[in-house]
Amino acid sequence: MPAWPQMNSTQTIKAYTSAADTLDRLPFWHHFGRRTVERLALAPGARVLDLCCGTGASAIPAAGAVGPSGTVVGVDITEALLVQARARAAAASLAHATFVNSAVETLRFAPASFDAVVSVFGLFFIEDMAALLARAWTWLRPGGVLAITSWGQTVLSPGEALFREAVLAENPSFAQSNHAERLATPGKMAAVFAEAGLPAPQVELERWEMPLAAPEEFWPVILGTSNRAALDGLPSAARERVRASVIGALRAREVRATTMEALYAVARHG
Repeated sequence: MPAWPQMNSTQTIKAYTSAADTLDRLPFWHHFGRRTVERLALAPGARVLDLCCGTGASAIPAAGAVGPSGTVVGVDITEALLVQARARAAAASLAHATFVNSAVETLRFAPASFDAVVSVFGLFFIEDMAALLARAWTWLRPGGVLAITSWGQTVLSPGEALFREAVLAENPSFAQSNHAERLATPGKMAAVFAEAGLPAPQVELERWEMPLAAPEEFWPVILGTSNRAALDGLPSAARERVRASVIGALRAREVRATTMEALYAVARHG
């Protein structure tokens, strides 16, 4: 069976540029970004690097935690997302949060440059995840923290699975796996840290539900996530059939929430 599309950097930029007008309005990005930062107990004045920062769901809370004496550098490959991150930082008077358009694989920093390196729902897009973690570890000062958040095995359920079924009905070349599966269990997360030569992380699982007042409220989840790539690959008539199929199935099942799990992995530099 062919694989569900694994996006390269060009495809990732295209998908998230399309999703940018919707992504920041989805509450789960902000929930998990905030919860990641809360686990770090960042001190005022701390220096933070946020890899694959998107619209700032973790970078903005981090900037609030470290205060104006600290710094937050957010990096993302998609400029359209960074435009929103910069606007959010400006609206919150967080001038110490800056956002850089770059592939995270090309970043160069001096050793011990940061007190925390964070990546929320981003590491699984990187081809060599272990190599990036190993480099990020060198950027941490002694006592610093590396925090990776990834999807668990339940992701945007049941709507995402219904969406994939509907896409398959339109284009059977797609299958039902995705990049997030690379880190979807505590074992997979720990294995990447081990491959990078890092201490075993503490991994916690959180399950969270986003209420849906009506089935139609799920559709922005498709428009504001990487599922957008599969949708945009279909002709317009097929896209509308997929939308009708997903919303109809949610209504028939009387679904009132979308359920998701996140894995938080944290390791402290000795």
